[in-house]
Amino acid sequence: MKLSFLGHSYEASTTEVDTIETQSTVSFLGRRSVVKHHHIANRSQPSEELTFLGHRYTR
Repeated sequence: MKLSFLGHSYEASTTEVDTIETQSTVSFLGRRSVVKHHHIANRSQPSEELTFLGHRYTR
């Protein structure tokens, strides 16, 4: 997905999210629901070189 922020375009990375239902249930405002755990695989972002107050660094 191509996005833009403050005039700079960038490509958004979409990561896969695994959802695992547990056997636990909760009740909120009278409605019951199953507790789910979410696991995001490989959240790494590409490194980029930035400059702040004249100092260069890699994020």
